[in-house]
Amino acid sequence: MRERLREAGLTAEDFAWFDSFGWDDARVPAPGSMEVSAFRRRESALNAAVASLSYSERGASLEGRLAAAIGARCADAEDRASGDDET
Repeated sequence: MRERLREAGLTAEDFAWFDSFGWDDARVPAPGSMEVSAFRRRESALNAAVASLSYSERGASLEGRLAAAIGARCADAEDRASGDDET
């Protein structure tokens, strides 16, 4: 998996970031305002790594789950930044 993700554009720094929360999609941290672009880049690389899979296979894969979690965290951060956060 790491080789496929490296080929998709993830760096050693990205792998260290994923390692920091154990590659657990439930533990993806929320991005700070200056981190959203790095999160989106990681999300894009994860999606590229599973692009050849069917929709259901993507959802079942670790890469697909991580991409979805990262996308959700980014959307939450963007909502907060635009004042659309309901909390």
